[in-house]
Amino acid sequence: MYLFVIYGTFILILLGIFFIFTYRHYQKNTLEENSRDLENVCSSVGNSVETQLDNLSSISMNLVCSKAIRTNFREFSDLYQNSDTSPSDLVASQKKAREIHDIITSMIGAYQNASAINLYTLDGSYVESGYFELTDAVNLAKQPWYTPVMKLNGHKYISNPTVHMDLPAQGDNQHAQKFISIVRLFLDSNSQPEGIVEVIQDCGKIFSLTSRLESQNPGTSVYIYNSRHELVYPYQSQAPTVNFYTLIADKHAHEKASRIVATDDGQQLLSTYQEIPDYDWTVVLTKPRASVYDSLNNFRLFFGLIGSLSILLTLFICFYISERLTAPLQKLTNATGKITIDRVLDEKKVNLTSADSNIKEISQLCESIRNMYEKLRSTSQEALLSRSEETRAKLQATQFVINPHFLYNCLTNISVMAEESMNADIIHMCESLCDYFRYISSSRDMFVTLDEEIFYTRCYLECMQMRYSSELEYTLDIAEKTRQYYIPKLIIQPFVENSFKYAFNIAPPWKLQISSSREGNNWILRVQDNGGTLSNEKKQELMDLYKKLDMNKELKSMQVGGMGLKNVYLRLKLLYGDKAIFKIENTLPQRTIFIFGGPIMTEPPHSFLISQNTDTGMTGG
Repeated sequence: MYLFVIYGTFILILLGIFFIFTYRHYQKNTLEENSRDLENVCSSVGNSVETQLDNLSSISMNLVCSKAIRTNFREFSDLYQNSDTSPSDLVASQKKAREIHDIITSMIGAYQNASAINLYTLDGSYVESGYFELTDAVNLAKQPWYTPVMKLNGHKYISNPTVHMDLPAQGDNQHAQKFISIVRLFLDSNSQPEGIVEVIQDCGKIFSLTSRLESQNPGTSVYIYNSRHELVYPYQSQAPTVNFYTLIADKHAHEKASRIVATDDGQQLLSTYQEIPDYDWTVVLTKPRASVYDSLNNFRLFFGLIGSLSILLTLFICFYISERLTAPLQKLTNATGKITIDRVLDEKKVNLTSADSNIKEISQLCESIRNMYEKLRSTSQEALLSRSEETRAKLQATQFVINPHFLYNCLTNISVMAEESMNADIIHMCESLCDYFRYISSSRDMFVTLDEEIFYTRCYLECMQMRYSSELEYTLDIAEKTRQYYIPKLIIQPFVENSFKYAFNIAPPWKLQISSSREGNNWILRVQDNGGTLSNEKKQELMDLYKKLDMNKELKSMQVGGMGLKNVYLRLKLLYGDKAIFKIENTLPQRTIFIFGGPIMTEPPHSFLISQNTDTGMTGG
């Protein structure tokens, strides 16, 4: 699984980078394509609107510059002012109006390049030509274009889309009925105003191509602002909440260059714009970012499906390859996991199985481990045998220290009994001593059952009681379940001797108690005397001394005298290591208790490396 995760993650990262790069590439191309389309539409809209405005401007300029129009309009003005008082002047003014209409018709053509043309005198009378022919009077001051036209002094003024219900509208403008006018002054030879010309055109005609392009490009919105930064398109509906002219100015956008901009309400828009310099108009086109990438939806779905299948297939291949690679390694791992100390030391255990791999390196590794295992078995068994013999030699050395020490004490007791003429007792004691000495001098067994150790300890105590008679009292409180536990040979006798040597220097009777118990996985022996002569200072001194012993140094410098309790401590540490138990209790009044023990063994050990075998249970040998 580890190999699969590593390979799978690596392949996933590579595929992820590939798919992300590819998708980003298509996304970038889509954005560039939409940007080009938007810029082309913007250019087409700008050119179309500019053409329409040029046409209206040309008409107005031709009218202003036409001598025939100027002459006839001046005569019309004079006649119309007198028409209220002279009917003949009224008829004459109507004739002049028809002549003006004919001149205008010949100028704008039969196809009506303008919806209407109005010629105003400064007193408010005017001639309308176009779809209708009429003369009338208006209050010029109330016209929305009057003030700016007078200030422009002959320059053209373009109005906002204005409703004219009396004029026919075409196409999308039939319901809105909105028209745009180009208005300018007639100036005389002294550059003084003498009239106003207004050329009116249908918004539907001015923005016909704009509407058509907008409908042909779903999602694209066109906004056209005049020189006063007022929205003139779209003219049918209410102005949008966003002023796009201000937006592109704030974003420092470049003309004819598309970019993604964000509105104040969080919308992401692809936008571009183009100026119409002759009229200072601005054409702005926008397209929602979501609409820009609509074409990627199907591609994204197909791409995601192909990507998912590719990833699943790749993961399956990675898992198959990983399994093929790691199966022999797993088998080899399981085989090497069986290399334990018991398997190494057991001659009946079979050899490691082969990894059965067709990979040359793994097969060589398996063969190397098998050879190493065989060498380990032979070397470990040799080392164990050598260590066992070494430990046996050390135990025998400590035991041999006890043997002459014990013999020395017994001979001393016999000499004392001989001085007191205790011949019968001496004979009995010598017989017991012979049996006991055979027991302690045997080097064949380093471990005996507790029952056997207690038996010969009793023999020793009977010998001592022959000497001290009623002055000595001893009890053996041995738990029945502990009798068959195996313990080190001659482990009790030094404590008994220690009691006779140091504890029984008080007035008799002298009392000695030996007891056994089981505590957890340990056997425990207690040797208690009633001497009570061991102070806390002496106890602490002994325990500190024993804990600081250098075992190798002590084994080399063993001597017959003074090795009683130290001998026991050394043997317990040699056999059991950190699991050895050795304590002294002197808290009870007139009592000293030596507590010692070790792990329970129900069979004699096969080797003497017990202290090293700390990870296995001690029961069962």
